[in-house]
Amino acid sequence: MRKFLMPLLLAIPLGAPAASLELKMCIFDHPFPPMTYPDGSGQAQEVLRRASRLQAVTIQNVVAPRFQCMDQLRTGQADAMLAAFIEDRTSYSAFPMKDSQPDASRAVGELNFSVSRRRGGTVDWDGRQFINLGRQPVGTQPGLLHVSMLRQLNVVIDDSAASPEQAFAMLAQHRVAAVVTQQGEGELIIARKYKGEIEMLPTPLTVTPMYLIVNKLFYQKHQAQIDAYWDAIRQVRGLK
Repeated sequence: MRKFLMPLLLAIPLGAPAASLELKMCIFDHPFPPMTYPDGSGQAQEVLRRASRLQAVTIQNVVAPRFQCMDQLRTGQADAMLAAFIEDRTSYSAFPMKDSQPDASRAVGELNFSVSRRRGGTVDWDGRQFINLGRQPVGTQPGLLHVSMLRQLNVVIDDSAASPEQAFAMLAQHRVAAVVTQQGEGELIIARKYKGEIEMLPTPLTVTPMYLIVNKLFYQKHQAQIDAYWDAIRQVRGLK
């Protein structure tokens, strides 16, 4: 029996690396600069690639609209996506946590959400409150992190925009007094379509970490590998 076992034992490589974890990740179908692009060239996507060299994770990108990505993550059709922390999302997804709070040191980067107005307008944002806004509406997309912040500031919100482009169109058409968009995304739209007509205010409305979030059931099944991958993200970004 021993002479039959020896060839089998010799065929198993000692110290073989663990099998790579396959991760199906949903990416927005429009650019979310500088973090993500449909072609995979965003800053956050580069962080994930570098982290995959430290912790064996193979990412399969699936491109879809933002709300479809959320639905796919919720239903388990996608294993992961990139998103900011919102309490409601914890019902179906796992975030890197520390002491019951999201661990910003394991985020893939930071998102700036900024306020834009028509050029020459008097509406302003000083980092704490709006100036000269009154009960004029602020345009944005539904379900984004800053919507709850605007509500806390008692701002009238028009969140009927299905895209950042629609939000800026509402501003250009005088349907809202200001809009809130992701900074990099908004800068590109202004430069492409509203140069000289719309301006972005210098002080961000809010700056928030962006995380690789994982479907809760998928995380429970692969917790050790996902935790190690989040640690690799922190190592790539050089954070403690």
